[in-house]
Amino acid sequence: MTHLQLITWILFTFITQLRCTSINKPKRPTGSLTLRIDKEMLDDLRIESEKKMVSINTLANQIFKSYIKWYSPAQRAGIMFVPKCLLIPIIDNFAEYQIENLAEKFRKSGYEETLLMMSKEYSLPVILDLFDSWLNVSNLQFDRESSEGSLTYIINHGLGRKWSLFLEKVFWYIVKDLGITGARFDITDGTVSMKINLKQ
Repeated sequence: MTHLQLITWILFTFITQLRCTSINKPKRPTGSLTLRIDKEMLDDLRIESEKKMVSINTLANQIFKSYIKWYSPAQRAGIMFVPKCLLIPIIDNFAEYQIENLAEKFRKSGYEETLLMMSKEYSLPVILDLFDSWLNVSNLQFDRESSEGSLTYIINHGLGRKWSLFLEKVFWYIVKDLGITGARFDITDGTVSMKINLKQ
C-alpha cells in the first residue's frame, strides 16, 4: 500500500465515522448568541480551533459546556486543582492500608453531598456525566465502552500504583453506595479499569 493509498483510506474511515456519528446522534435544539470578545483572546481561540481541527463555534460550545458542567459547580463544591508533581509524592508516602483509610475518610467526609451540590441529583447517569467531565478537564486519557448492559472505563492517569489503589477504592465505594452489584476493577501502575453492570 502506497502512502497516498494509506492517507486516502484513513480519510475515508474518518469521514465514514463522522457520518455515522452525525446520523446516530439526536439533534438538540440550539439558539444563537452574539458576543464581543477581546481581539487577542479571539486570535487565541482561532489558533486553538485550528490545532484541534474544529470550528470556533464547536470550540466555544466545548468551553461553555466545560464551564456549566464542571468549573462552575466544582467551585461551589470547593474542589481545587492541584498539580500532578505535588499529588504523586503525597500519596506515595502512604502505606496501602493508609490509602484504604484515606478513601474511607473521603467517603465519610461527604462525597455524596459534594456530588449533590454539583449536580442536584445522586444517580448513576448523573455521576457518570460528572465523571466524564472530570476526566476531560483533568486531561486524563480514557476509553469508555458500552456493550450488552455493561459499561467499561479504562483510565490512564500516570500517577503511579498507589493512586490506582486510591481511585479503585473510591470508585468501589461510589458503585456500592449506588447499590450496583457485580462491578469489577483492575489496576496497574498507571491505569484503573472499571466494568459496571448496568442491568440491576
